Formats: sequence, C-alpha cells, structure tokens
Amino acid sequence: MAAALQSQVPTITGITDVTEANDANNLIGRPGQYVSAAWIADSAADPAQTGIDGGAVVETFATPENTQTRSDYIQGVLQGAGGVLGTEYHYLNGTVLLRVSGILMPSQAAVYEEAFSK
Repeated sequence: MAAALQSQVPTITGITDVTEANDANNLIGRPGQYVSAAWIADSAADPAQTGIDGGAVVETFATPENTQTRSDYIQGVLQGAGGVLGTEYHYLNGTVLLRVSGILMPSQAAVYEEAFSK
C-alpha cells in the first residue's frame, strides 16, 4: 500500500517497512495489533523522523474490527490530550489504516485520501 501511495503522492520521499526490530510501539504481530506497517517520510512533515512524525503511517490488521479499534484508540488519546499530542487524519479501508500527520495541511492530507481510495 505504501508503494502505491508513493506513486501518487509527490511529497513522499521514502518508505520504511516496520519490523519487530524497529517497531517503537512493539505492536507488530501481537494479538489484535497490526500485522504489517510502513512509515512514510513526507517532505511536508519532518521526513527525518520515523512513524507519524515523518508524515504518515500505513498499518494493516488481520480484521476490519482491529483496524477500527486501533483508529478509535489513537483518536481518543489525541482528543483526550486536548491537542498537546497533535492531530492525525485517519483513513480506513477494510484491514488497512492510513494515518497522516496533522502537521500536514488539510489539502495535503486530501492528496493521501484520494490516493488511498483508489
């Protein structure tokens, strides 16, 4: 999915596959969590950072329910922090969650949304 996005979002500068060795969240492969993920570096964010701080993250789950649970959890934490932890745009498609950093402008996030919906 990340490679498909890269071909359609011109500000993507790189993709890093998440593995057990580099997953800062230690969630990959754990019950109910993502089974694969990729960090997307975007020149409109901070492409030197990993994870959502770099621009976007694509997470793939075993079930759509797990995908929704993850999205709801993240959005709940962010809203509960009153903006201190930032914001994210979330786009879901079945078992895939696309998280786009709130650092990006709404028009930039819309480019991701359009590419993700294809």
